[in-house]
Amino acid sequence: MTALPSHPEPPPPLPLGAGLRSTLPLPLGEGRGEGAQLKHHHATRAFTLVELLVVVSIILVLMAMIGSAVSAARGSQRVQATQALIARLDSVIQQHYSSYASRPVPGATSAADRGTRLRLLATHELPDRWATVQNIISGTSTTGVPLTPPQAAYAGLLASSTSAPTDSFADAECLFMIVMMGGVADCLSCDALGTSQMGDTDNDGAFEFLDAWKQPIRYVLWPSALQLPPSSGTPFFSSTQPFTGGTSAPAKGGTMRPLIFSGGPQTPFLPPVISDNGADVRAGAITNFDAEAKK
Repeated sequence: MTALPSHPEPPPPLPLGAGLRSTLPLPLGEGRGEGAQLKHHHATRAFTLVELLVVVSIILVLMAMIGSAVSAARGSQRVQATQALIARLDSVIQQHYSSYASRPVPGATSAADRGTRLRLLATHELPDRWATVQNIISGTSTTGVPLTPPQAAYAGLLASSTSAPTDSFADAECLFMIVMMGGVADCLSCDALGTSQMGDTDNDGAFEFLDAWKQPIRYVLWPSALQLPPSSGTPFFSSTQPFTGGTSAPAKGGTMRPLIFSGGPQTPFLPPVISDNGADVRAGAITNFDAEAKK
């Protein structure tokens, strides 16, 4: 009987993981050569100096754009605030100025004489210089005519003042006096005026209304030479004197009325000499006639 072959002995077990290395992925870079190692190095590198400079430049440009937008918004807010203040002041002045058309003028001998007397009255009830107020005190303003309540208020104010106002911002100071102390129109909008809108720019004891750039709001009673737009070469107002009656010479602004204006962002804004010949309101100024001039 043939003997059965003996069962072969099983091979000894391999150590854990042995023989499997060829079937598992190699660690990154192992056995893959120098090119693979360089590729892995480039995949994890930091920013270069040029790239950092580009990023910084973009950030600076964005910051500059944001800063410009904020500055423009603030400038717009200042313009709007100044326009609102000028509108309130204009409402007080124009309300009184318009009353002259129906004011009785005792002793007037003709329409021309009536107009002359009304202009003289307006000059001393709505003065734009301290010299006019001095004339009221000295009695040379309206010979033979009793002082009106506004004139008496101005004369009393200047006579009792412990300081002497200068001519630097005399027109602006007279505007403040008319609105706040003259009572020409009961100052219906004075309650809306805050202390931040008032100041004494030249430290002479007389206050002015201030625009959003903290500069005095200027005032001209008879702005005959006003040009809007500035330097246009065409007078804004008619050459016909106010209160003369009849048909006035044509002009965009009609008959002459008091001018109230701010230099706007031009700080400080120093216009030519304020006089009865008017004021040259330069570009950038804000006036009570801007909306009318744009029509």
